[in-house]
Amino acid sequence: MSSTPTIAVVTDSAAGIPDDLIHRYNIHVIPFWVHMGNESFISGVTMDPPELFRRLRASPELEAHTGVPAVAKFAELYHSLATWAKGIVSIHITSKQSGTFNTAQIGAREASVPVVVVDTETTAMAEGFVVLEAARRAAAGGSLEEVVVAAKSAVPHAGVFALLENINYALKGGRLSSAAGKVGSLLKIQPLVRVSSNKVSLMGQARRRSQGLMSLIERTVDEVQDDPTHLTVHFAEDEEEGRSLLEAIKARINCVESYLTRVPVELGVHAGPGSIGVAYYVERGESIGLVEQIEQQLARLGDQAKEAIRSRLP
Repeated sequence: MSSTPTIAVVTDSAAGIPDDLIHRYNIHVIPFWVHMGNESFISGVTMDPPELFRRLRASPELEAHTGVPAVAKFAELYHSLATWAKGIVSIHITSKQSGTFNTAQIGAREASVPVVVVDTETTAMAEGFVVLEAARRAAAGGSLEEVVVAAKSAVPHAGVFALLENINYALKGGRLSSAAGKVGSLLKIQPLVRVSSNKVSLMGQARRRSQGLMSLIERTVDEVQDDPTHLTVHFAEDEEEGRSLLEAIKARINCVESYLTRVPVELGVHAGPGSIGVAYYVERGESIGLVEQIEQQLARLGDQAKEAIRSRLP
């Protein structure tokens, strides 16, 4: 297999992939629009998480919503990538909660190379880990089919658990509209939600923050069991709380990769200030063959070795 990548990997900014990974694996990111009052911003470009949450704290009644990237943005990027790529895998946020997947499919119609659009059925770094599986296979010289398989094999084993400070933002954004009738009496408690399998589900509630954080730990541990797990904690405002949550989960699972990052801007609009989430991807034995598992482990060890060498260079 050639070591020169011939397949391009595209995603959206809701994945919240750390910048160093985006650059390392040459991942191409299309950002969302964020509209606040009469102003419009581009996620990660003209609006970052600290500024978003500062504004939401200062003006709780401020109308805020997100906007899907235009078809033209996808078409333009696909056209640019086609100058070197033999194929493109475009991997996106849950199609049931966003029009991004459909928009990407429309943008792909005029592409001069094959474009396969993959629905991750989730968001945040659960989406991001699906992207990383694909990007790592592409970086190793994988074919279009192999990169698509790497992404789709990860989808059933990725998801997000989140603790919200209150449910108002999720209700306003329509992300929990199907459960709205059940939570009217819960508005003063902190809800626990899950994003997986193309659904945003209300899992429970906590009256105390400590209780909610413990629920995040227990649900994550129960979900991933003893399997190799890729883990990210997304925090809205309190980095130390996020770090403590990440370390508490890592101490109880077989964690092979972990990150601590901010809640992405477009997700913060719906999650609100004070939110914190756990994104995971579990390497289930049945999802890929033994050879593929060995290849993935070798690729990760190779990446770690390269990073270690780079860190020692003057």
